[in-house]
Amino acid sequence: MDADPDEVDLAESIGAAENAAIQCLTFYIPSKDRNGVEFDPLPWVEEALALLSDIGGGATALPPVDGAWVDPDTNSLIREKIVLAYTYVDAEKFARYLDRMREFLHRLGRETNQGEVVVEFDNRLYKIREYDSGI
Repeated sequence: MDADPDEVDLAESIGAAENAAIQCLTFYIPSKDRNGVEFDPLPWVEEALALLSDIGGGATALPPVDGAWVDPDTNSLIREKIVLAYTYVDAEKFARYLDRMREFLHRLGRETNQGEVVVEFDNRLYKIREYDSGI
């Protein structure tokens, strides 16, 4: 007889050390600016991984994936490689790192001349279009 998936305690069944983290935080690291000019995303990926590791205890970056967006000024499709860097959030740490996360994301937008910076959290997509001045 097959087990009912709703009644299976997977953590216990596989010998997991703790309860499963359920909220995923993902940074979308671009490789082009708002004008389609390429830049090296690697320093941003490294910084994102360090920050996300602080928030979740570890982080993963996927190899660059194909991305596209429509330039609102020219209505042309801009293709680029995007790195997705993510962690599963440790709820206790998350609130402590919100200021640092904001600083990173706004600096990414400012210093790489982005039209918007995108962050995904808990299946919601957040778009930052105006950046703090970075005193």
